[in-house]
Amino acid sequence: MAVISDIQPICIVCAADNNYAMPLAVTVRSLVANIKSNRQICLFILDGGISKANKQKITQSLPREKVKIVWIAVDNTQFENLVLTRHLTVTAYYRLMITKFLNQDLDKVIYLDTDMVVTGDLEELWNLDLGDNYALAVQDDVELYISMSDGLRNYNELGICPDEKYFNSGLLVINLEKWRNENIGEKVIEYIRQNREYVRNDQDGLNAVLAGKWRELHPRWNQMPKIYNYSSWKESPFPEDIYNQLLHQPYIIHFTNSPKPWCSGLRVECQHPKKDLFFQYLDMTAWSGWRDTFWRRLGRKFLKMAFLNTSKL
Repeated sequence: MAVISDIQPICIVCAADNNYAMPLAVTVRSLVANIKSNRQICLFILDGGISKANKQKITQSLPREKVKIVWIAVDNTQFENLVLTRHLTVTAYYRLMITKFLNQDLDKVIYLDTDMVVTGDLEELWNLDLGDNYALAVQDDVELYISMSDGLRNYNELGICPDEKYFNSGLLVINLEKWRNENIGEKVIEYIRQNREYVRNDQDGLNAVLAGKWRELHPRWNQMPKIYNYSSWKESPFPEDIYNQLLHQPYIIHFTNSPKPWCSGLRVECQHPKKDLFFQYLDMTAWSGWRDTFWRRLGRKFLKMAFLNTSKL
């Protein structure tokens, strides 16, 4: 893949509500720690209700001389009548309207989910040439192809080839010019509303609208947990060299499964082999020393029960 170079800051976009304020700080702190140059970072935070105290802690967690933070308040009314679940909140849809939130002179951004730890140099990703692609992304680790996606069972009606690869939307290098000119965000939202009987999340909508329009990145840029389920590269969908790089030298670790490192259940704790890395970078933030204790988990359970009981009244 061709490489370009410029003097722009690296533009990062993350979206979070107050529950994900701490994981957001970890994601961004880890990427800052692993950029080798003095390249500046412009961090756009699509704010789904982060408290003033947590905004201060996020700001304190990042070096001011390196990172400029731009807070963007989002009006949730534009995301009405979309698929929402306990694990899929409205903030997941913020990335779809990214062109409405950012300056018109920006031509690309890197979007990161806030359940990630970055261990590679993100400047390498930033310098890749987008070409005519609408996005750069990594193939999903479970639903490898469109035909394997429960949310795109109607691919024949849509005219999408079943062998098109299905990408994970947690890491996206977005071609803002393409998205603006063709109203990609609006198209995805409209698709989701029209196909509610199939669609499970925004990722399904993105894959439907961008089928054949994105370029695949090396899977090291979005390592998902299934790689740890294979006993060897022969069982995996990867050739031996890529399997070993993905397993042992990932650039981004994506905690897609539950429970997350910071939010275990009463009986089930996160079993991800790299969960200690999350706490390594957590201790570089204003949340240093924080751990998810039994009593915190118990408190969450009681709050959840209280909420359910109140909602029944």
